[in-house]
Order: sequence, then C-alpha cells, then structure tokens
Amino acid sequence: MEIALMIILVVLVVALFVISYMKKKKYSTELGQMREELKVGDKVMTDTGVVGEVVDSYVEDEYKYFVLKSGKDNNVGYFTVHANAIYYVFGKEQAQKQEKVVVKVAPKTAETKPAEEVKKEDKKQ
Repeated sequence: MEIALMIILVVLVVALFVISYMKKKKYSTELGQMREELKVGDKVMTDTGVVGEVVDSYVEDEYKYFVLKSGKDNNVGYFTVHANAIYYVFGKEQAQKQEKVVVKVAPKTAETKPAEEVKKEDKKQ
C-alpha cells in the first residue's frame, strides 16, 4: 500500500514538472515569434517597464537590437535595447482576438417563435 502511494506521488510530481516545462517552452516560443514579427512603428514595453515605439532595428555580432523612441512632446529620447528585453507589443493581442472571433447568427424566419409564446401554447394544450 505504501509503495503504491509513493509511486502515485512520484508520477504526480513528474507530471507537474513536465506540464510546467511544456508551458514555459510554449511561452518562450510565442515570445520569440513576437520578437521576430516586430516592425518599425510598433509600440512595445521592455521587461523593465519602459514603453516606446520601435523606430529602427539592426543586427550586430549576431544579436538583434531595436532603437526605441520614448517620451512626450519635447521630452523625447531614443535608446537601444536588445531584442530579448522586449516582452510585450501593444495591440497585437487585440488583433489576434479579432481574427479568432467568428459569430454566426441564424436568420429569423416567420416560423420561428419566441420561447415565451411556445410556453404559452404548451400551457393552453
């Protein structure tokens, strides 16, 4: 009995590690894909919370960098960040949700009756 419980416990712990690893791998894949799709004009946030607009990108020594413009009015600054520092792109998730949402509505016909009328007719009979 004790051996069976130990086996179940070990299986559960291994399953938790596998699920955790798979989620992390999926997240890093999505993040890498998002960074590859970045283009000039995208509004992004870095992992330190700096928000800016991508104005340029370049590759140097096999590493990809982005030049960001941040600030308002006369207080605008430009700085360079490594591609791995960018972790969020504003507007991308909304565009993905709009692509996925498909609403199909059945056309109303003369034969279709509201549920209230159907219930009333059932009570009369």
